[in-house]
Amino acid sequence: MLFFWLLLLRKADAILYKLTFLKVNNLMLNFSNKITRVSGDFAINILASVIYTFARQIVVFPMLAARLTDADYGTLLTVAGLANVCTAMVGNALNNIRLIQNSKYDEHGVCGDFNLLCAIGCGASVIFAIVLQRLFSLPLITTIFLALYLDTSNFYQYATAFYRLTLDFKKVFLCNCVVSAAYIAATFVFATATLWPAVFLAGEGVGLVFVSCTTPLLREPLAKTPLLSDTGKMFLMFFGMNLIGNLLMYADRMIIYPILGAESVSYYSTASFFGKSAGIIMTPISSVLLGYFAQKDFKASKKLFALVNGISLAALAVFLLGCVLIGPWFTRLLYPSLYEQSVPYLFLANLAAVIQTAGNMANPMILKCCPTRYMLFITILHSAAYLLFTFLWMPMFGLYGFCYAAIAANTVRLLTLYIIGLTKF
Repeated sequence: MLFFWLLLLRKADAILYKLTFLKVNNLMLNFSNKITRVSGDFAINILASVIYTFARQIVVFPMLAARLTDADYGTLLTVAGLANVCTAMVGNALNNIRLIQNSKYDEHGVCGDFNLLCAIGCGASVIFAIVLQRLFSLPLITTIFLALYLDTSNFYQYATAFYRLTLDFKKVFLCNCVVSAAYIAATFVFATATLWPAVFLAGEGVGLVFVSCTTPLLREPLAKTPLLSDTGKMFLMFFGMNLIGNLLMYADRMIIYPILGAESVSYYSTASFFGKSAGIIMTPISSVLLGYFAQKDFKASKKLFALVNGISLAALAVFLLGCVLIGPWFTRLLYPSLYEQSVPYLFLANLAAVIQTAGNMANPMILKCCPTRYMLFITILHSAAYLLFTFLWMPMFGLYGFCYAAIAANTVRLLTLYIIGLTKF
């Protein structure tokens, strides 16, 4: 009888061992699959960004600079920067709000609001294009293309949220490939002082067609839902934050243009080209992060926040080293006519751009997991620092003073984001 019980216990122990081994093995397999998927998403998004960056930064803008005078190119950069502020206030704001609010719409079983809000934003964008015409004395044909570009880009920037909601980054890659090809093709046709907005209209227009064919954008009604009030309030808050934040992003054009002139805009933008390319490449990584943070099962932690930002800082340090070693050669190759006037500002302008990108990488987790008032506080603080340092140093040091101000203000923003992330999670 004793032998029977010993045999039974031995078999039970063997079965328990197998079950434990299978459970651990399945957990390890699931973890490995998740890591593989996340790594693949990052790789695909980085590659998509590299292709897009190559098209715009290596082909489009250098070709525009080569075909236009320094003053015309500086005006183009300023107007294009303000146009990007407009699309950020409408299209990009709705993109982020859709990621944050989507679970609420699913819970209530309703669909709508976003296309309606985007259409209203497009109407305001047309008025904005007319304002730009008055401010910069733009030709009528330029204004028409600019207004069409703004409306198209608003819907395109918003609609890419569908890819992030479903974590379908392969379509992001395909979309960027198509958009990049359209940008390059359009540049050969429309790179003139009056038709240049058509370059951006063609690129964003092809992107909108692609997104419309691969997402439910056109199937969603142009109607309001019971959640419109909450979403509308959030839209107005993001609208204001993006207005301030993106004015600061293009502060080199907004501030330098009226004080130092269009040529100085060209010189600073050329000097910061390499560092800003890091921002363009890293932005899709931020998009992947926000896409994962938008999932229902996501939980923020101090360890994850520190890990994400530690990796981004290491990557940006390598990129800054690249700015020092090959930035001058690359800048001379792409902008030969602007290089000599830009070279004194290369390191400082690129350092400011890299610090700004580090802040953009810290932003997604705070955006998703902290109350909106935190982002409003950070935006106001960043704005105040930018204006203070600019008006203190720019009159004394000129373009150097603007570089110092950009570095200081972006550092204030970065440290504030880190303090909030490390104390709230």
